[in-house]
Amino acid sequence: MTPDPSSIDQANLNLVHMSGLLVGGLALFLLGLQFMTGGFKAIAGSRLQAWLGELTANRFRGVLAGAVVTALLNSSTITTVLMVGFVSAGLMTLTQSVPMIMGANIGSTVTAQIIAFDVSRLAPFMLAAGFVMYAFGKRMLIRRAGEIVMGLGLLFIGIEFMGDATRPLRTFPPFIDAMQDMKHPVLGIVVGAVFTAIVQSSAATLGIVIALGAQGLMPLEAGIALILGANVGTCGTALLAAIGKSAEALQVAVVHLIFNVLGVVVWAFFIPQMAEMGRFVSPSFPELEGVARLAAETPRQVANIHTIFSVSNTLVLIWFSDWIARFARLIVRPRAREKKRIGDPVYLDKSSLEMPSLGLQRVRMESSRLGNEVVDIVRSGAHVVVGGSIEEINTLLDRDKEVDRLAAEILYYIGLISQDEPSEQEGVQLVCFTQIVTSLENISAIIGTNLMSMSQQRLTQNIEFTRLKGVANSRFAEVVIQNLAQVVEAIGDAQTDADVDADGDADTNARPASRTFGTKPEIKALVAQTRQSILGNVQLAQKSDVLDYQLAVDLIEQYRQIARLSRGIGKLVGQMRKR
Repeated sequence: MTPDPSSIDQANLNLVHMSGLLVGGLALFLLGLQFMTGGFKAIAGSRLQAWLGELTANRFRGVLAGAVVTALLNSSTITTVLMVGFVSAGLMTLTQSVPMIMGANIGSTVTAQIIAFDVSRLAPFMLAAGFVMYAFGKRMLIRRAGEIVMGLGLLFIGIEFMGDATRPLRTFPPFIDAMQDMKHPVLGIVVGAVFTAIVQSSAATLGIVIALGAQGLMPLEAGIALILGANVGTCGTALLAAIGKSAEALQVAVVHLIFNVLGVVVWAFFIPQMAEMGRFVSPSFPELEGVARLAAETPRQVANIHTIFSVSNTLVLIWFSDWIARFARLIVRPRAREKKRIGDPVYLDKSSLEMPSLGLQRVRMESSRLGNEVVDIVRSGAHVVVGGSIEEINTLLDRDKEVDRLAAEILYYIGLISQDEPSEQEGVQLVCFTQIVTSLENISAIIGTNLMSMSQQRLTQNIEFTRLKGVANSRFAEVVIQNLAQVVEAIGDAQTDADVDADGDADTNARPASRTFGTKPEIKALVAQTRQSILGNVQLAQKSDVLDYQLAVDLIEQYRQIARLSRGIGKLVGQMRKR
């Protein structure tokens, strides 16, 4: 019998409609999750930085830090990727990262608990309220909170779309049989892992499981298998983020994988018991029957089982965190360390671009490293310009080129942070760091271009600078270098009270022992003393004396420019700390 063409068209139309709802719902869900994450990152960015940057030997505080940060970011993947960057930069050891990774798994269950609530009727009101706050809020805090509320509305509407898409499947035998097959642990785990790895979000997998459960289409045992698989699949993003980084960073991703795989392997044999536990601790609706009861009970059971799984894994494996770290080191052997060139960034990890506040911390650390290199160049330049060889001159010129390269990398990284809508305060800090890096580059250029040119002239014309070395000359160079070292130290000293005041001068109450001169009048007076000392040593009776004097005065002017740039850096550091 030939089927009716109209019925075939109607079936195809339904299939297209269902697919559109499912894909569109998943897109809305992920978009809502992104909105929520962006809002939380903007509101709690500096606090999250403090949590993640807290290096402590207390493993339980590490678990708490990882859980809180992940709960706010709505993603254990982001937290783990950040851990990869921290260990890669040497800010955290592998052992210290293990409890935080465990805590991240606990924090990720918060999203599942939120979406398990059936508040889809409130979703339109959330969208409306969130949009009003986001579009018309005068304060940044209100706009970011509106972003979170709007994201929550999108998340629930996405789940409703996915539920509407799957509702017709209640009476579709092949789909029902497929869901029953998901009870088989291996199949469910593989499907959950592959899907999570593709969408790079375990929350998306949980959202689909809850949506299917809300329609009575997902048996609890099948949902558990998919949850277990999602915990394995979420490790894929961290593994990808570790590619090309240090062995230590890859070890962090492997720790994440080991922790989740161990939990899945153990619990895969106890899925029926987990299902019973989920039913025991979750609300039940005995007055309902069949599909209606499954739809009412399964979403909350899935969310609770996810939490139980993550918490129990952590409670058991936290005592073996050292062993897990050792096992990761066995799997990923440390590579022979390549000596980094000056121009190769150490701290500018792209994983920290997930949050402007963390990116700013990396900029601060790399700028401090740049500053320390510039201080060394200035110190070396003070010797080379007076009596250095041609080999020493060439070495300094090469170091100056490396400083230029590192400065360019920092400025590019600052540009990447600026693209992520930093807050007003973060924007001011980015501008300050841009000026600081530029000033440090200019100081290096004074040595690499001007002073090294003078050194080459000294060698070519056999000029004896040594006779111009006096107490005043040496003192002037020492003070300039000392002031530069103080402001560079202040760049990296982000957690202590200001050592540099708003005028850019060293704070006399902070380091009285190290401070000699720093203010503009003091430098001006010291310049006058140095010039007078040079006039006392050179009679200007011959042309060679005149040339000596001119070069010496030029040398003083170059150091005066260094002092001026140092003072400017100090002002910028003071400006950032006042905010």
